[in-house]
Amino acid sequence: MIRIYSQSEQGITRTVGLEEQGGQVSGIFWIDLLTPTAEELRYAETLCAIEMPTKDEMREIEATSRLYCEDGARFMTTTVLSRVETDEPIIAEITFILKERVLITIRHTDSYSFRMFAQQLLRRQDTNRDLVFIGLLESLVDRQADVLERFGADLDSLSKKVFLSPRRRREKEESPDTDDLRDALEELGRVGDLITRQRDALVNLLRMITFAGNEDSCGGAHDSLYVPLRPVSRDVNSLSEYASFLSNKINFMLDAVLGLINIEQNDIVKVFTIMSVVFLPPTLIASIFGMNFDHMPLLHSPWGFWISIVMMILAGAIPLIIFKLKRYI
Repeated sequence: MIRIYSQSEQGITRTVGLEEQGGQVSGIFWIDLLTPTAEELRYAETLCAIEMPTKDEMREIEATSRLYCEDGARFMTTTVLSRVETDEPIIAEITFILKERVLITIRHTDSYSFRMFAQQLLRRQDTNRDLVFIGLLESLVDRQADVLERFGADLDSLSKKVFLSPRRRREKEESPDTDDLRDALEELGRVGDLITRQRDALVNLLRMITFAGNEDSCGGAHDSLYVPLRPVSRDVNSLSEYASFLSNKINFMLDAVLGLINIEQNDIVKVFTIMSVVFLPPTLIASIFGMNFDHMPLLHSPWGFWISIVMMILAGAIPLIIFKLKRYI
């Protein structure tokens, strides 16, 4: 799909598809390509006299493949974390191309930031390429900030669930069992993976902003964006620091949850150990009285059975009392 935004005397207009465009090329300042067809790519290439990068080229990890100048245009590709609300978040590539007075964006995943910015843009009376470019970056940064705030809220919720104070735990008569801790461990792994992706996206975004504001990278073929992009760069830096804080918090919580799981497992092993110690003396007494010898004390006594039962009960109760006094149980 191709969306073309142009400036006219009536304000900002948008055409969707080549049929609505009808060959009108005056006043165009933004061409938005969302999963474009071959015909739409050819139209944009002919209109701007440049060669558009392919989907595979947008996924290149080398900086020289993502940030370069060609045919008087500045090509910049960054990544963003998309579909965070779904069960399958993905890293989406977005390419920004600055050519003369036109901005071209190429993306293969619909973005909430682009939708919100487009709605705001249509309510304006006038704008230009640079304002749209900066506005899109600010919208992307705001979206990434919202995502990080959501991750932070998830971690706070997990922290309250796992690190419930002993007093409140006794009041509620509950504590995280092994299943709860296992669920917390899986959730921490999920959030940690998303934050790692988010940090990588922020690094790519900051690298792109630095490249866009560098006046010498393309031989002065564009108006300087260094000053307008400085607030956006500061915002990305602050988000990177916050993402690092969340990553450190996840590492701490992972260690804590693993420690709590070990404590739960040690408690289970302690129960089995105590039970084996408690039942060992009664088992010994039962084994002695179960031996097949003719001459044994109390073997032919009418009270022999009851005496052996009492001895086994006492042999099991005495270790329990000792463990209780030692506060082992």
